[in-house]
Amino acid sequence: MHSSDPVVRPIKYVAPQHVRDAIGSLGLIEDIKFSPSNRRVAIANFNKNRIFVFESLIGSAENARHIRITGMTEISSPALKYPHGLDFIDDEKILVANREGHLCILELLPGSQGKCELTPLAVISSDEISTPGSVAVTKRGPDVCEALICNNYVHRVTRHEWDLSAGYSTKSSEVLLKKWLDVPDGICMSKDRRWIAVSNHTTHTVLLYEGNSTLDKSTDPVGVLLRTTFPHGLRFTPDGRFILVADAGAPYVNIYENDDLDWRGVRSPVRSIRVLSNEDFLRGRHSRQHGGPKGIDISNGGDVLVATSECQPLAFYDLAEILESPTSLKNGGAVSSRWLRNSAALAVSYELNTRRITAGIIAALQSALKAIPGLRWAVRKIRVHSRRKFSVATAKPAA
Repeated sequence: MHSSDPVVRPIKYVAPQHVRDAIGSLGLIEDIKFSPSNRRVAIANFNKNRIFVFESLIGSAENARHIRITGMTEISSPALKYPHGLDFIDDEKILVANREGHLCILELLPGSQGKCELTPLAVISSDEISTPGSVAVTKRGPDVCEALICNNYVHRVTRHEWDLSAGYSTKSSEVLLKKWLDVPDGICMSKDRRWIAVSNHTTHTVLLYEGNSTLDKSTDPVGVLLRTTFPHGLRFTPDGRFILVADAGAPYVNIYENDDLDWRGVRSPVRSIRVLSNEDFLRGRHSRQHGGPKGIDISNGGDVLVATSECQPLAFYDLAEILESPTSLKNGGAVSSRWLRNSAALAVSYELNTRRITAGIIAALQSALKAIPGLRWAVRKIRVHSRRKFSVATAKPAA
């Protein structure tokens, strides 16, 4: 982190004073999501057990974005128990994942403003769901909703389908992803449904999977994104060329790029945008896992980025301007030209980068590289590293 890095200026928004006061008092917040029409933005307020929904209007004039927030609804419900993740099913219905509860579906009342207590349309539980965190919702038809759920502390992603026309009855429920996951903390899917990206909290990586019909809990990821301290919210741009990742442990949003729309292999950010001043970042830094941005989302037109953090609860950015700017690389750029292309090589890289190198891989490397003295020395160094104990705290992260 470089305190001299310029902070990207957010878009100034217009809002009534009572809305500004509510935004300023939000405290610890997690995921954020635009509604399908872009006219609403919903925030999961973790420690207050609330969902805040802001009525928003996005426009542009004289080559500048402008945003007006016209109203706000503060939702409470008996079903909200440390809400972490949320996504819109449609402009009125929100699926919420509660870290210490179940999934629930809340429906906004027509014309609701201010404080509002809602009885959930449905509370959804399943043997596969435990400590649900972030969610990603897609409509598979007029009456079928599919959701991918990060089950944080059982280290898996589950997939569920519900029939919206039959009281949200469950059509299917399964463990979709498990391999290499260690506190999956954020999830998103590309617009064409080809790629699934998962923030992997404990290993400080983002894992990418091909979203095809052969996915199951034994499937290896095909891509790894490096150099985000504690990845949290993440989003593909609508064209699939970029992935933006919020770093909860640093004042940055990292940007990863892929020109050929194939996310296989290992990458580092091509750009890091600083969204918090050093002062604001440190004020929110209760631990090394906090202080930076948590939730992020991209408007459905692909032109506005929204981000949340404890000391800057709601900030909008001109995404087109960010992606087109000639900002220099901060973190070394993409790893050399599609560095890894197959799952076997990717597995070795992942083991190396997370210091989980196994004895079997070390032996294979020693055998293959025995004729090269310099590389033999490097493998011996890795072997010494592998004998050390890398302890991971057993306590759950606060959020």
